[in-house]
Amino acid sequence: MAEGSSTKRSADSNVDRLSQSAHDAVDKAASMASSYAERFSTKGEELMQMQEDWVSTARDYVRENPLQALGIALAAGYLLHMITRR
Repeated sequence: MAEGSSTKRSADSNVDRLSQSAHDAVDKAASMASSYAERFSTKGEELMQMQEDWVSTARDYVRENPLQALGIALAAGYLLHMITRR
């Protein structure tokens, strides 16, 4: 019977070690996922601010140079039409 008890303790020990290893791996993966999510969130906020800055700059340019802005829009529209025409 002693041999069976020793085998059971050895198996329990192996299960405990594997369980701890799996737990550590899950913790590490969760930590890395959290880190990446934080980075993406920060980068997304930066991109949104950049978009707002560009729109503001474009608005200011159109207010200061309405005829040039109209000419640029017409030229861009014409070029887009020529590119997409088939």
